[in-house]
Amino acid sequence: MSKSASRRWLYGILAFLVVVIVVVAAALVVHQRNAYTVADAQPLPEPTAVLAPAQTDGPAPDVSDELAGPASDPALGRLSGHVTDIASGEEVWSENPDTMLVPASATKLATATAALVTLDEDERVQTKVYPGAKPGQIVLKGDGDITLERSAGSGFFTSPANIDDLASQVTDALDGSSEGSEVNEIVVDNSARAGSLFNKTWSRDDIGAGNVAPLSAVMLDAGRLDPTDSYSPRSTTPASDVGDSLAAALGADGATVSVTDSAVDVGEESALATVYSAPLSTRIRDMLLHSDNLLAEAIGREVAQARGEDPTFDGATTATLAALTDEGLDVSKVVLRDNSGMSESNRLNARILDGIITAAGTDDKLRVMLDGLPVAAGNGTLLDRYGDGSGATGGAGWVRAKTGTLDGVNTLAGTVTTEAGRTLSFAFLSNGSDADEGRAALDRLAAALRSAT
Repeated sequence: MSKSASRRWLYGILAFLVVVIVVVAAALVVHQRNAYTVADAQPLPEPTAVLAPAQTDGPAPDVSDELAGPASDPALGRLSGHVTDIASGEEVWSENPDTMLVPASATKLATATAALVTLDEDERVQTKVYPGAKPGQIVLKGDGDITLERSAGSGFFTSPANIDDLASQVTDALDGSSEGSEVNEIVVDNSARAGSLFNKTWSRDDIGAGNVAPLSAVMLDAGRLDPTDSYSPRSTTPASDVGDSLAAALGADGATVSVTDSAVDVGEESALATVYSAPLSTRIRDMLLHSDNLLAEAIGREVAQARGEDPTFDGATTATLAALTDEGLDVSKVVLRDNSGMSESNRLNARILDGIITAAGTDDKLRVMLDGLPVAAGNGTLLDRYGDGSGATGGAGWVRAKTGTLDGVNTLAGTVTTEAGRTLSFAFLSNGSDADEGRAALDRLAAALRSAT
């Protein structure tokens, strides 16, 4: 190799090394730019409570000053009231607490209590379909579920069974049978109601008004014609509506549908399909939140059956009063003609209703009832109350209560948390009051408890 070639080779090696050094140095710079040090974790500050725990220490609050004005409002008409400090069980205020008045839908608190002390929280109601006595015939047997919906998500209630599911099971079962899959007749067995479908103290005008319907063994959305509307007019033929809906879901539009109050003998046949209602706890919440009368009556029938009474209006109310007696409540003067409160013949007083709420605040098996109470200005039947201009805005979000309304009747029973964090239970029954003015006066009365000290 010549000297000049050697020098060129040496210079090349040196240039290569310089490039390598530059690249490495650049990489180190980039690495340093992207490197970071994780600092030691610093302790978080103590969180500030958003909602203070219930105050249970110290004496019960004095509410006499707060209620003196609101309780004397003439808009209340005849008042029966009772307030209890739940922590101590002490009565802190009353006015005519033992006077028996019309309770309206506050009756549902008695129904809920009877159900929760008699039945399991997770109890469900079945609806079944059996093969009939002849080819092409099927029998729909209801055991009292009035919350069925047509298809998943279409109905009014929480997590109900649906007709599409029932039809799908029927189709699958019939496709695999030797009798064929064509359905040309559906018989709805309504015998679980023992013929006791419409209370003699109700008005049939309330069917169109959206309050009641014949209490069939199976119903769609408790008979609502429009499941999106709580106060939708209801059906006069709810049992056959379910049969028609099942026929449509099966694609058997030409099938005849009939309803019988006599039990259909299905022999030893296995059910083609079975669906289940939501658990009792969910149905009680829906009953209280929306004040659904038919759901209250249906739950009352479950109590009657569990306690050995006839599945009728009389059997359900008898069983309900027996359950309340077993819980230590003096109901000797109580009159119940139904389980929903639609009957103007019902009689209850504030002491009993407040006693039910107080018990729910201390008894785990009844706590579901408190969870289902509407929240003032928040949901259910209190959604549109306690708003601006009501004079009761202080109770918004803090009052949870079951409402009740009939002509000349307004009731409210539930709980309120005072500004000091004390939980009070209360029951106010107002008879001889105007619907709007009486209701507003009750809201102001309950809201006044919020500032009790």
